[in-house]
Amino acid sequence: MSKYLDNSLLLSGGLDSSILCYLMRPKFSVVTSLGHNSQDLIFANRIAKKYSQNHIECVVDSTDIVEIIPHIIKTFKTFDPLEIRNSSVIFFGLREARNNGYNSIVTGDGADELFAGYNYLQRYFADLKKLQEILTDLWKIMRFSSRKLGETLDIKVDTPYLEKPLYDFATAIDIHEKVGEINGKKWGKFILRKAFAKELGSTVWRKKMALEQGSGFEQISIEFEKLIDNQQFAKELQDAAHNNVKISSKEHLYYYRIYESFFGRPIEETCNSPRCSFCGSCLEYTKYCYTCGAFPAILNL
Repeated sequence: MSKYLDNSLLLSGGLDSSILCYLMRPKFSVVTSLGHNSQDLIFANRIAKKYSQNHIECVVDSTDIVEIIPHIIKTFKTFDPLEIRNSSVIFFGLREARNNGYNSIVTGDGADELFAGYNYLQRYFADLKKLQEILTDLWKIMRFSSRKLGETLDIKVDTPYLEKPLYDFATAIDIHEKVGEINGKKWGKFILRKAFAKELGSTVWRKKMALEQGSGFEQISIEFEKLIDNQQFAKELQDAAHNNVKISSKEHLYYYRIYESFFGRPIEETCNSPRCSFCGSCLEYTKYCYTCGAFPAILNL
């Protein structure tokens, strides 16, 4: 990890970034949180006290998030709430590092994909052959918002888990190394947990939380209940449906308004690929729509 010694670190306090913190002993680490009570604040602070030289808590409120949402939507051409929330978490962390004088930052991107860390993958733990197939497909399409956000914020993003030789190692090892059982519970990323159990203690058994959950950013959805009244929501829901866009919530509608102001209606795009059944946008991947967040993106596929 010597090549990253002068880098800052995006530290959530989860397994992946905690391993990096232990190995890097960063000069600067930052965690992002909506409010002062998120799980990421607690776990990141615990790890930073041991291994980070200077740790910053970037605590934002709903007004801060609403302010940067247009930037996120324009950057990723999306009105998918999950993508926008998660990218917003990363945006604030990267900006905080840059504002503190750092021109590069390390993230834990890739570990969940390579080592079967996502919660939804647990449904395949009883069929590891199927899990391997799912992971292999995932490796072909995985993408990370931190890189594009780094470009817009003028800060270089380094992703050690995705670099050789670790990437080659992770994609080559047997699937049984990635899933293991402790006290009757099966865990993904098992090889990483075993490797750093002594150094990181209970952190290696922290329950996986999505970025929006650990940071508290999922709570932003409450804000849109205040911003859009029920009558207006019902009207715009119908208007969107006439344009082949299915809106699932007031938050979704709020993002769609901004999306449409930048890009127009998805159905108006010219494309040679299949279209999403829920918004009409051109699909890069038939199982998931990066524009509206629909999964699966095509009905009756």
